[in-house]
Amino acid sequence: MSIFDDVNKWEKEEGVNIFSSILNVNDPVVMDYGCGAGNYSFAASFAFEQKCKVYAVDINKQCLDYVSGKAKDEKIGCIIPVEGREDYRHDFEDGFFDLVIYADMFHGEEKMYNGLHRFVMIEEAKRTLKDGGILAVLPFHLSNFRDKDKKKCKYTYKKLIEEICGYGFKYTGKNLEGIHFEKVYSPYYQQKGGVTFESLERGKILVFEK
Repeated sequence: MSIFDDVNKWEKEEGVNIFSSILNVNDPVVMDYGCGAGNYSFAASFAFEQKCKVYAVDINKQCLDYVSGKAKDEKIGCIIPVEGREDYRHDFEDGFFDLVIYADMFHGEEKMYNGLHRFVMIEEAKRTLKDGGILAVLPFHLSNFRDKDKKKCKYTYKKLIEEICGYGFKYTGKNLEGIHFEKVYSPYYQQKGGVTFESLERGKILVFEK
């Protein structure tokens, strides 16, 4: 069994359990922002048995081409690839989504905003989520975060939760684990070898309600 088989299995099992447990809507509208290879997009599509619309947003066209190809191969018609903008804002209307997913999008090494892009992203989630909608955040590399004064400071889950709640979100306290899939698709790690599904980084998914 290859690591890609393990990833596909995760999308259909663990990933399904995650989204089934955080959103009780039969036909939700979902945004997976910074979708990468679309692992969370596919998991959401399986969780809601394709009775949903999943907007897979990324600035990288190669990622969108990969997601489109895989969706076509697996006959998944509910995933809609969308090219992202450099300013981290987007053109979806207010109150459009039932669920917004930010997996490994909050970090401190972003050039354009000096790591402050997460504040823009939280604002956009607040704007585009329906009342009662869900924001799911899977943060990694908390030690690289910056505060609003652009200073690097070590964040904790608690500090990030307080920050997001400051925008009017309510933290649900659900205990869920997500996976950082980057190494699966990275040429660097593929050449280096030794990447197994078990070695992929895990982290807590922070779930908020608008």
